Amino acid sequence: MGLIYDDPLLAALTLTRIAESEGPNELTGRMHGVLLDLVQRNGSTYLAELIVALARARFVALDDLARATGTSTGELLDAVELEALEGLDDGH
Repeated sequence: MGLIYDDPLLAALTLTRIAESEGPNELTGRMHGVLLDLVQRNGSTYLAELIVALARARFVALDDLARATGTSTGELLDAVELEALEGLDDGH
């Protein structure tokens, strides 16, 4: 029997909890540990499932925020993408 975060959705939630407790801009040692453990037990293709779960969760969060603020999901996604691209110039 695997750990509870062997399920991609629960693994995504685990990583989100770590980000919440240690800061959203940090890929912490704890996150690395979780990812390495998942790959060791489930293989590297498992990471694709985890990435899909994280992308879906992020979209749902943006969509909920869009509805709450009256902004389109596309506009919010554009803003997040622009911020990420600007961060590349800053070395983040």
